[in-house]
Amino acid sequence: MTTHRPPLLLPRPLIFFASLWLVGSWLVSIGIHQPMQPSSQSYTPGVRLMLLCLIIGLMIGWPLLRLSQRRAHYPIRQTFLDVIVLLSTVQVVLWPLRLVTPWSIPRTAIIDATMAGWLLLAAAIVAAAIRTNNHAARVVAMIVCLGLCLAGPTLAWAGVATGVIAEPDRYALVSPLAATNRLASEGGAPPRAEDWLTIRWLGATVGIAWCAVLILPRRELHIDTEQRATGGF
Repeated sequence: MTTHRPPLLLPRPLIFFASLWLVGSWLVSIGIHQPMQPSSQSYTPGVRLMLLCLIIGLMIGWPLLRLSQRRAHYPIRQTFLDVIVLLSTVQVVLWPLRLVTPWSIPRTAIIDATMAGWLLLAAAIVAAAIRTNNHAARVVAMIVCLGLCLAGPTLAWAGVATGVIAEPDRYALVSPLAATNRLASEGGAPPRAEDWLTIRWLGATVGIAWCAVLILPRRELHIDTEQRATGGF
């Protein structure tokens, strides 16, 4: 008996909630009132806060929304579609911010790459978890997403408090929140070489994570086929 899966649809609820989150982030960080002396310096703190709100939405809000839903029929394709929607929203917001900040094109590009890289890493975790209705797996996935945001700053704070870590900034930057905040606060200066190196390491980590996600279903299918052929042993 053939079962027909529903078609893969555009995640309209995600688009709606992402738009609400975007508007809310703008109201909280920048607001509707113009500064008394509009300048890039006066807008930059609000822009940094807005980026932090966006990162929280990408790394915590979206995983929480997707992991709280039932098992997806097409977990990997659904995740990629969600990522396309979210990254498109980020592009619409991020690049026009150059009008009110001193960011150069390379500075904006590295902020964009940082946000995209961390989102893709969180997406790999979400894609692995929504293949099943196992609540424990989903809880673990959500904890990992929270850890990606908080582990670096927490480790840096603990290291400073105990005197174990001499350079806490390096550990704090192993976090989308801290990394984006630092990149957005350095004005129009070109990105440093170590910033691009961090992007390369982040890209390599994303590649490894997605390779694991793509290979694992095939391995499970292969094991299941072997078990059926041997009578379940």
